[in-house]
Amino acid sequence: MKKIYMFDLDGTLIDSMRFFAKGILKIADDAGIAYGEELLKILTPLGYRGSAEYYVNELGVRDSVDHIVSEIENNLVYQYTHNIVLKPGVEAYLRQLHAQGARLFVLTASPHLVTDPCLQKNGVYDLFEKIWSVDDFGLTKSDTRLFYRVAEMLECEPSSIHYFDDSLIALTNAKKAGYKTYAVYDAQSADEVTRMKREYDVYVGSFSDLLS
Repeated sequence: MKKIYMFDLDGTLIDSMRFFAKGILKIADDAGIAYGEELLKILTPLGYRGSAEYYVNELGVRDSVDHIVSEIENNLVYQYTHNIVLKPGVEAYLRQLHAQGARLFVLTASPHLVTDPCLQKNGVYDLFEKIWSVDDFGLTKSDTRLFYRVAEMLECEPSSIHYFDDSLIALTNAKKAGYKTYAVYDAQSADEVTRMKREYDVYVGSFSDLLS
């Protein structure tokens, strides 16, 4: 049986978190909402719509969810289409796995509007058997049901999926579902490295370290 490798996008495959943070937190800035570092950690696994719903339902932003989603997209689509690049070692590692016959997938909180052109621009889109956004499931990475649903779609046991992410919320839920978890270092989660090494199956400081 071919091995299954599944990758988050932001902060995992691509060096995008500084752009993502600026684009998604601009909603709070424009609304005059004070926030700390924890807000970004909450929003990251939710996707654009989940983040918009959080702004409206939890933070009291007086706007429609659809309009906030549109604002986030406007803030980010150009950056993903033109400026965001793969993290070091990512392309070589993906091509190594592909050459070994592994099945490669993306599971991201970002919509196809930014995910697909970003991976195409960076020349790795065709390496993936399927690219999924949480929007395709109507669930977020904060919901363990997402990870069970993905395993069902692949008709495999969750334990056969090697899952890479930089979000501790996503990793925790993937691990609860039975996935083998790879905690990927990103500058935005630099303060969580000790926990990443302790709680997940593999710590990935750089994809270059995985090359053989």
